[in-house]
Formats: sequence, structure tokens, C-alpha cells
Amino acid sequence: MVFQRVCLIGCGLIGGSLSLAIKQTGNVKKVVGVDVHPRVIKAAIERNVIDEGTHDLQEGITGADLVIIAAPVPASLQLLEQVAQYEDRLAPDAIVTDVCGVKQGVIDSAERFFQKAHFIGGHPMAGSEKTGVWAASATLFQNAVYVLTPTQKVHEKSIAALSSLLLSIGAKVRFMTPVLHDRVVAAISHVPHIIAALMVDQVHELSGHDSAYIELAAGGFRDITRIASSDPTLWRDISFENKKEIDPLLSTWIKKLQAYQQAIEAQDQQEIETVFTRAKLFRDALPAKTTGAIRPAFTMTVSVPDEPGLIGEVATLLGHKGISIRNIGILESREDDEGQLLLQFDTIELYERAAKELVESGYLIIDRLMS
Repeated sequence: MVFQRVCLIGCGLIGGSLSLAIKQTGNVKKVVGVDVHPRVIKAAIERNVIDEGTHDLQEGITGADLVIIAAPVPASLQLLEQVAQYEDRLAPDAIVTDVCGVKQGVIDSAERFFQKAHFIGGHPMAGSEKTGVWAASATLFQNAVYVLTPTQKVHEKSIAALSSLLLSIGAKVRFMTPVLHDRVVAAISHVPHIIAALMVDQVHELSGHDSAYIELAAGGFRDITRIASSDPTLWRDISFENKKEIDPLLSTWIKKLQAYQQAIEAQDQQEIETVFTRAKLFRDALPAKTTGAIRPAFTMTVSVPDEPGLIGEVATLLGHKGISIRNIGILESREDDEGQLLLQFDTIELYERAAKELVESGYLIIDRLMS
């Protein structure tokens, strides 16, 4: 199915990336963007994210056969109601979807508001530390799981049309109930983000007494708490929107911490080793080539000589091979000693190509981490 007019409400990172991706498939004739910020509309048009833009919701959705609401949960709930007020302006059998990370509340609202349009809840399991339409990328959803949560009220034809469009951009479509979705993402994304934030906050408090905490936290601690750098407002809203699923997991987490503490006090070596062994086996078995709820970081540490221009040399080497580096920095650099260059990549394919090129060029990779 070819969509004649797509209305993108919210021209940010996710919405912009989705628009770029679907436009490249040839399955969309025109994308009209709706955003309250004129400079965002201007940038979206300049980057070819949208074909035309407006701040008027009614104008944007008129004649649309696909409406994508790309906004945080609180704003999406308001937008659902507003779009439903002008439902008659949509094309017949129009599809409305969202990209929210919590689904049950959104589905409940959509079923209450819409009478004719086919609402299909969606959640692309992809993202970036960067924000805004300026960071939008057509490749963001390649190999990413894209969850759809259609209800029994939605026609099979509409479900097939939307899923086919998402498959065409390289996403891996997964159908789930809203309840199961919220339960799973609470465990694999929401609670880990909360824990990471609390870990960082603890070290922040301790660092007030001794600067050594900050100095030593620049290594492994920074890596394992990477997700604590996420948008605070977003995670405040998610904490409340998915409270029903987060609460019991936090209770279980507290019990696990207490059990671990008791094992340490009892010097139960077997129990402690079992915890780490069980975690290692499960973690090592997780698929590495699929993007999940937490955006992966494929990281390597390279031993390099402490010389001026070293970062530029490595960046140029990989750049000439078409290998994009997500993040680069020096972990350790001392006079008359080897330095450690940290490289991060967005995909495992880029990671593997970079490793091959560096080794062939004589660089020593001393540590590899896929998180």
C-alpha cells in the first residue's frame, strides 16, 4: 500500500527519523509535518524530513491516510484527543499511530476518542542521546524491534499496511498486547534507567567528600551507567505512566539487593558466584545484532601512542573507509606511556569493520564491550 498523505505530528528525533526512512521506501507520496516551533519546521523541510509543514493541526491532518504522533506520553494523550476532534478531516480508513514507550494508557485513550480511524499503538525500540530533527537519521530503525499493539477493533488490512511500511524501512515488527509490552519494557528499560540514575546519584553524593570518586568514575562506571544521561523529563513521565508495572519490579529488586547483602554477610561464596554466573550466561546469550529498548553502544578501547594528532589519525583512517564513529575520547594518556582511546559505534557492523581496519593498520585493541 502507498500512503498518499502522511501527517507527522512532532518533528523530533524519532518522528524525523521515521519520516526520512519511510520517504526513502517510495511507499509515501507526501509527508506534512506539524510542529509548534517554526524553526523546527524550517529545519525539517531543509533536511527533507517533511515536504511541507504547518503549526495548524487541522490543516496538517486534513486528507491524511496515515497520522504519526511522535511525542512524549503526556503530549500524545492530548494530541490523540485533538486529532479525534477533527477525525472527519482524515481520509477514509485512515491509520493513526504513535511512538510512545508506554502503551496501555495511550491505547485506552485512543479507543475512547476515535470512532472511525484505525489506531495502532507503536513503539520503535531505537533512539539516541542526540535530540531534535537535526539528529534524525533514516537508518535509525534498521534491525530495530518495532512493537505494534493493535486491538481487536483494528482491521487486519490496516495492521498489514502499517507493518508492511515498517518492514520496508528495515525494522523488525513484533506484535504484543499493551499490557505485555508495558510489563516487558518496565523490566528491560524503565527499571534499569531508574537504577542507573540512582547509582550515579549515590556517587554524586559521595564525590562531595572526595574528588577521587569523580576521577575513577570516568572509566567503567561511566560505561555501565550510560543510560543515566537520558532526558530527565522523559523518565519522570515514564515513571508515572508505567507505575503499575514498575512498582512490583522495584520491590523485587529491593529484595534481591537484600538477599545479596545477606549472602555477603554470611560469606556465602557459592551464592555470590551463582548470581554472577547466572547473569553472565544470560547476558552473553542475548542477541547482539538487534536493537532493543536501550540503545546499544558498541565500544572498544585501543592502545595508542601518546602523540599529538592521534585522534585525528584514527578518525581519518576509519572515515576513509566509511566507518562512522559515534563517540571518541582519550581514557588515559600519560607522558612516555601508551594512551587508551575509547571508540563507540552505533551498530555491530560498524564496530566489526572498525576492529578489522584498526588491527590491519597495526593498532592493538585491548578491550571490547558490547552493551
